[in-house]
Amino acid sequence: MKFNCFPKKQDMYLVYSNYKVFKSRLFLDLILQSSPKNSIFYRLLESRIGFYISSIFKYSFTPPNDNPNYIGIIKGSRFILFEMDNNNFPINVWRMSNHKDWVQQKFIGFQLLSQYSLVEFNKKYLLIEKAFSIQWDKLKLNTIVHGDFTHFNILVDLNDKIHFIDEKSHVNSKLFDFFYFYSYLNDRLCRSQTINDIDKEIILEKLEVMIVKVCNYSLESDFINDVKDINVPEEWGLRNEDKQTYVLNFQERIISSIKILNASVSPKPKWKS
Repeated sequence: MKFNCFPKKQDMYLVYSNYKVFKSRLFLDLILQSSPKNSIFYRLLESRIGFYISSIFKYSFTPPNDNPNYIGIIKGSRFILFEMDNNNFPINVWRMSNHKDWVQQKFIGFQLLSQYSLVEFNKKYLLIEKAFSIQWDKLKLNTIVHGDFTHFNILVDLNDKIHFIDEKSHVNSKLFDFFYFYSYLNDRLCRSQTINDIDKEIILEKLEVMIVKVCNYSLESDFINDVKDINVPEEWGLRNEDKQTYVLNFQERIISSIKILNASVSPKPKWKS
C-alpha cells in the first residue's frame, strides 16, 4: 500500500493512506505530537493543498491487513499504525519494530489535549485533574513513578475513563510525574506559534493551582522536601539544556501558588472596636 508522508520522510514522520483519514481527529492529534509549533507551513500542510503536497512524498509498505484506512507514525524502524473504521474512528493499534511481525492492540482512547489553547485546556480541566488524582493516589502507596507523564501518554476513552500508556517506570520523588507534566506542557506552549503569552500564563497558573490542590501541599516545607527528592533522568523528552532550570522554575512557580492559596484561606484579623 502507498502512504502519503507528513511532512516528509525524516527521522520521525506521519503517514496516511487517503484524504478521509487525513482529516480525522486522530491525525490532527498526531500532528500535535510531531510538532508543537503549528507553524504556517504546518497549517498549510493540514489543508487540501497540503494533501496534494504530501502526496509527492510516497512510502510503500505492507500494512497488517487490506483495510484501506490507516494513519501512523514512523520513527526509524519503529512503525505504529492506527486502523480506522469507515466512520473515521480508530479501532486497532498495530506496532512493528525492526521489520518483524505486526502486533495488534485495541484502540483505547484519544490523547488528553488535542491543541494548545486556553479553550482546550478549560474543556479538559476536569479530566486533567482526574488523571492527576489517580496518579497521586498511586504514588501515595509507593514511589514508582510513571516516568513519562505527559498529555500524550494520558488517554481518555469515550466514557471519560483515564488510561496511562508508555510508562518509563522508576523510583523517584512522588512529585516527579507532576513536575514532568508541568515542565513538558510549559515547553510545548513556549514553542507553539498559535497561543499568546496571556493565555499561556493563565494555563500555567491553573495547572499550578491544580497540582497544589491534588497533591495537598498546604505546607511549603512539604513541597520543598519532595522537590529535593526529584531525580532528573539522563534521558527525557525535554530539551537537554541545564535540567535544573526546569526544577527551579517549577519550584518557584508552585511555591508562589501555595502562598497565594494560603493567603486566600487565612482568617482575616478581627479589629477591636
